Amino acid sequence: MQAATAERRKFVVLTGDRRIDAALPFDDTLGEAMRGLNIVLEPARHVVVERGGIEVQLSTLGEDLSDGGVYSVIDLFHVGAAESLVRAERGNTRDDKGAVWWMLGAVAAAFSGIVLLDNGGASEFAGVAQRVIAATVLGGGAAASAVVWAMRRPRDASVEAVRMIAPLVMAFAAGVAIFPTHVESGKHLGVVIGLICAGVLATLLTAAVSEPRLRSAASTAALVLLVLSAIWGATLMLGWDATAAAAISAGIVAPGLRILPTTLLNVEAGYHIEYKHFMSSRWTVRGAIPESPGQIAVADIREIVDASWTRLLVGAVLLSGTAAVFAPLALSRLAIDDPFVFGGSVGLASALIIALVLTPRHYTNPVLRWTPRAAAAVLIVAVTVAFSTTLDGPALVIVAGALLAVGVAAAIIVIPIGRGAQSLVWSRLADVIEWIAVAAAFPAALLAADILTALRGMMAS
Repeated sequence: MQAATAERRKFVVLTGDRRIDAALPFDDTLGEAMRGLNIVLEPARHVVVERGGIEVQLSTLGEDLSDGGVYSVIDLFHVGAAESLVRAERGNTRDDKGAVWWMLGAVAAAFSGIVLLDNGGASEFAGVAQRVIAATVLGGGAAASAVVWAMRRPRDASVEAVRMIAPLVMAFAAGVAIFPTHVESGKHLGVVIGLICAGVLATLLTAAVSEPRLRSAASTAALVLLVLSAIWGATLMLGWDATAAAAISAGIVAPGLRILPTTLLNVEAGYHIEYKHFMSSRWTVRGAIPESPGQIAVADIREIVDASWTRLLVGAVLLSGTAAVFAPLALSRLAIDDPFVFGGSVGLASALIIALVLTPRHYTNPVLRWTPRAAAAVLIVAVTVAFSTTLDGPALVIVAGALLAVGVAAAIIVIPIGRGAQSLVWSRLADVIEWIAVAAAFPAALLAADILTALRGMMAS
């Protein structure tokens, strides 16, 4: 006579540094299995959690457990002591100098804004000695703060990467201060010098910093700043004014924010294999088979991801700052008599505001979510000031009515979203609007820069 065999549920128990393979009959409980494995569980101290972190009651029957599941025994007293030790260690080594970096960057940015927006009132009376002193102080502060930043060994590389922007802003302010802005093309040349100074400083930091994540952040900052300096230098050599250079610089922000996440993950070709393509077609002599990366370690992957994360943070902050600084300068003089330039300015402002508001929807980090939106708020204020000082009569009434309608529509949409409402239709609609804004930003910037007049001049010569 054959004996009946009870069905069992197989699972793994992790406790401390031990791994125990076990099998439990369907009608036994998890607590009985723990006692059978000589695992002592004290109430209010030990809990059992499954792979997803959800607590499993000891009264759970074997038939309710997952076959092949992994269950961990957690000592709450040990976890609490470890967390208290970590909090105490962080409290003893807490760095409260973060406000100093933001203060340095804010003062330098305010100084640069005053110099650039000044139409010759204050800078005209600033002699050579005053400009040299200001540039020396700002340049020395940028160099000193950059050296201090490069020597730090931070726990949170993402926060430290964003703090790097403070010495870069000071270097930019030093370059702006050295040249008088009231002379012809003085403002334009000052911005070029400032961007080159900041870009060179970021390049030196890239070569000097040993920490891979901070080095990646410095290289991204150097790339963005040198691209902006190339734009301003090219427009200066072409004889365009600073407004045109500012419009083009603001026009690359929206596509830059969209392209930035796709250009940050620097790994070998073997990590990116298009399986669908390679399974449907054979290798050819023209294509080389990517070398396999071999065994992949978690530490290496974490280092790559952290470096890409710091690049994303620094790139997004710099591009948002570019929009906040250069877009108001591009809108400071609206050419109402030229419909193409005026339409390009309006299109640039609209596309840039929409892109800065909608692009952060894809992120969860507070810096990535709120820095572009802060830049959008600055741009909205600049647009309001530009239209109120340029337009008059019926045109101003029409613009005010349009802005009121947009505000009412935004309030209608924001209220249900703030209450937790979600809709796939609204999300897809926002994606479409964002794509249109990103695609229209740079062409609108070219129109705002009066590219048509430049092309007419080139064709006529």
